[in-house]
Amino acid sequence: MKYSLKDKVNLLSERTRFERNVNRERNSNNLSDLQFALTNHILIKIEYSNEKGENSTRTIEPFALLNTENWLLVAYCRLRKEFRYFRLDRIQKMEYLQEYF
Repeated sequence: MKYSLKDKVNLLSERTRFERNVNRERNSNNLSDLQFALTNHILIKIEYSNEKGENSTRTIEPFALLNTENWLLVAYCRLRKEFRYFRLDRIQKMEYLQEYF
């Protein structure tokens, strides 16, 4: 099923929440790539570092983007088999996979 540009814009606007970042903290260079994956339903693989500095590789289905003090990605994690929050500033590496969800 193909989506028109208008449908993609509507999807992105429904699934992106932004609050003013007063402290100008922790942003990400991956934001536009994640927006593209979200609107095109592209599966992505990330190398992620948690708050303890432990690294893991995750295959995820991006669902929504939120911003409070940090940009957060809401995504279905195939490793954990549930929806999870991922801080964008902790994504070390990201790549598109040749699979759609």
